[in-house]
Amino acid sequence: MNDFHQITVIGLGLMGGSMAMALKERIPCKVVGYDTHPETCRLARETALVDQVAENMAAAVAQADLVILATPVGSYTTLFEAMAPVLKPGTMVTDLGSVKVPAMTAATEYLLPETVFVGGHPLAGSEKGGLPAATPTLFENAYYFLTPDEKTPETAINRLKTLVSTLGAFPVTLEAGRHDEILANTSHLPHMMASLLAAIVGEKADESMTAFTGSGFRDTTRIAAGSPALWEEIFHLNRRQLLVCLEDLEKKVQAVARALKQEDRKWMQDFLEKGKVFRDQLPAAGKDYLPAWYELYVDIKDEPGALATITGVLAKAGVNIREIEILHAREGEKGAVRLAFLSAEAEQQAMKALSGEGCSFARSKGEKQDAHHQSSH
Repeated sequence: MNDFHQITVIGLGLMGGSMAMALKERIPCKVVGYDTHPETCRLARETALVDQVAENMAAAVAQADLVILATPVGSYTTLFEAMAPVLKPGTMVTDLGSVKVPAMTAATEYLLPETVFVGGHPLAGSEKGGLPAATPTLFENAYYFLTPDEKTPETAINRLKTLVSTLGAFPVTLEAGRHDEILANTSHLPHMMASLLAAIVGEKADESMTAFTGSGFRDTTRIAAGSPALWEEIFHLNRRQLLVCLEDLEKKVQAVARALKQEDRKWMQDFLEKGKVFRDQLPAAGKDYLPAWYELYVDIKDEPGALATITGVLAKAGVNIREIEILHAREGEKGAVRLAFLSAEAEQQAMKALSGEGCSFARSKGEKQDAHHQSSH
């Protein structure tokens, strides 16, 4: 049950706007928004994004029970200094930033002791930015890290866990330093690699090379389309962890180059095999954190409206699909579309509805499969 009477969101871009929308839909409370950009504030008022758009920082946070920062982490020091004198005793503050140690450090230094700060980071986002890209479903089925420290009251952690779960996300409690290490390896380094690849090819690409950048290149470099300003700050704030990743990468690149020079095809085969094995088992990642899906694999014709027919059948039956994946490779699977449900009851309802419409489907391989936050579409 929600016990926050007013929640204030600072920063109404993609993340903050999506948070405000989700709160308005799912949490019975007053939602206040604040942004330094007049155009964003105008749009927030016109769309009734929040219950109130505050004129200044003090007005935004003075009556808040929970303040959510959805701004660049580099701005936290200034924001904490501005809000510290006007926050009510006991107000909780959290954030959506992707680097947690600097956030926790700034909170400890600039917020008053009676303010409870718990770092937060939902593993959700988009290459598109700004309020127009916001959506209330952004956090659904996503990991949502919470990074309390040893002084954080258990009641505060539980309140945020309840809030996160109500938004449709999966709360994961983690130490801030460990969070930054994980994200350096799984998010920050991949983004840097995508940018490096795009830059290397971009510097040598002529018209013919550009024309032949197929889906593999586009998929590999997709995340390089993110905001350069945002990612430069992330790289800077998490530079210690990222430098360790780059040292590991440098050693591996040197080993690959050495194998090519020495024509060591056995080493290269083993190297590629290890990468494939890890990549193939990724859908099972997160099994200790996310509830298991119940899955069906449904045959589907390659024609307009085919997917809509399936989802329409299930919607009519009142079945909530929690995840859809189009399977481009069909090796070992009967269906071309994977549908995932949170409960065995929903799976049974789906099977009954699909059978009634003559649809062909198969259940998952005799067991529940775990969800992965990045596989939904």
